[in-house]
Amino acid sequence: MKHKPETITEACSSYKRGMSLKGVKDHLSEYRETDITRTTVLNWIRKYSKLLTKKTEKFTPKIKGRLHNDEFFVHIKKN
Repeated sequence: MKHKPETITEACSSYKRGMSLKGVKDHLSEYRETDITRTTVLNWIRKYSKLLTKKTEKFTPKIKGRLHNDEFFVHIKKN
């Protein structure tokens, strides 16, 4: 792997939070002192998004009891 995993993670996270490809490239260039292209960032996003999708498709959260979500109450009945 040419780049550190932390750099790839930060790039993907920044993009998912709304930063443009150019913004991610500039941010990494400024703060991580890495020279990457926008195409590299896009390739990372495509590659690792697929991997995360495969992992999370099999994930089923186990929820019990009462959940509180922004002034809403969700009651789950036990069978």
